[in-house]
Amino acid sequence: MKKILCVILCIALGVCLVSCGCENSDENIVNETQADTAGNISEFVLTDSAVEEVLILEVGDAEIIRIDGISEEQMEKISWSSGDESVATVDDAGRVDAVKEGVTSIIIENDESKIQCSVKVVANEDSQLQYSTALTANHSVLEDNIRNFDGSKMLYYIKVNRQENCVTVYTYDKNGEYTIPIRAMICSSGADNGTITGEFSIYYKADWNPLFGDVYGKYVSGFSGDYLFHSVPYFYAESDTLEVEEYNKLGTSASMGCIRMAVADTKWIFDNCNVGTEVLVYDDADPGPLGRPESMHITDLLNGWDPTDDDPINPYNSKKPVISGAKDLQIRKGEEVNLLENITAIDTCSNDITANVKVKGRVYNNKPGTYTISYIATDAMYRTDRVDVTVTVV
Repeated sequence: MKKILCVILCIALGVCLVSCGCENSDENIVNETQADTAGNISEFVLTDSAVEEVLILEVGDAEIIRIDGISEEQMEKISWSSGDESVATVDDAGRVDAVKEGVTSIIIENDESKIQCSVKVVANEDSQLQYSTALTANHSVLEDNIRNFDGSKMLYYIKVNRQENCVTVYTYDKNGEYTIPIRAMICSSGADNGTITGEFSIYYKADWNPLFGDVYGKYVSGFSGDYLFHSVPYFYAESDTLEVEEYNKLGTSASMGCIRMAVADTKWIFDNCNVGTEVLVYDDADPGPLGRPESMHITDLLNGWDPTDDDPINPYNSKKPVISGAKDLQIRKGEEVNLLENITAIDTCSNDITANVKVKGRVYNNKPGTYTISYIATDAMYRTDRVDVTVTVV
């Protein structure tokens, strides 16, 4: 979603408008929880600085307007309306949903005064399908290093924590030291400490490579003799012959000594870490500065594809999390409701991720009106499902 551009306006609704925290403990709010950044629904706070706030939203995104410093009793007396509902709608708790490209205004008023907030809706940028479960950070530093890269040193440095089965990749800081973590990936190192420790460097690469046991690894990068970064083994050098049971061991020490990873992660090393990139293999109870990412277990043991493989014919390309049980609700004024009752969710590989479901939106059960609530579930591959429902208070 686009960032919010602050320009000029704001007339206080009979009280002071201040910058906020995002807490609401008032009993009049029914089961209000916050989704992190998933689902392109965020929160915006009007500030007491005589400024007009221009919200810039992409089609399909939403913004929940808050006016901190106003009690819930006062909030319930505020009315919300949209100047053009074909461009953006607003519910009775101040949630703005972008419908189509254009410009409109949101009018916020009570018996004493009025605030008008401009909304600009722009086209939705194409979102790329997510594959890896990797944790990433420090994008701006990495982009600067890539932009100014002169080949005088390697762009990356790889650390393999054998004990925690986590690979962390670093780039260099302004002093040329590899202190900036940019990517963490889950792996399987050698069973019974079968992976050597020490300092090495990448010396070899292959799209497919034979492995011990008459199997094959995909996107292989060798770093010392027969010790390699490679995918979970395949029965043949074909992308639909994955050893699924071995894939589900990612995060545990399970290999014969090589560093196994999901295809998206071995491909990242294959594509980005040149021959000569240094590799450190060590043991530590701390997985690394970015932590250890989740793995994505495969439930369909007959599907021989790695779900992180970006091959266009991968059947997992058409899958994503699915939320079930969400439906429109009608409650009486003052009635409490559990918005998560009967809600379930599964991830891209059909694992139960009901515990990950977030509810985004506000309902004032003492204020008759119509409220939009979003259920959002995000899985380990950062694929997301969002279901919008209407809660009507009568």
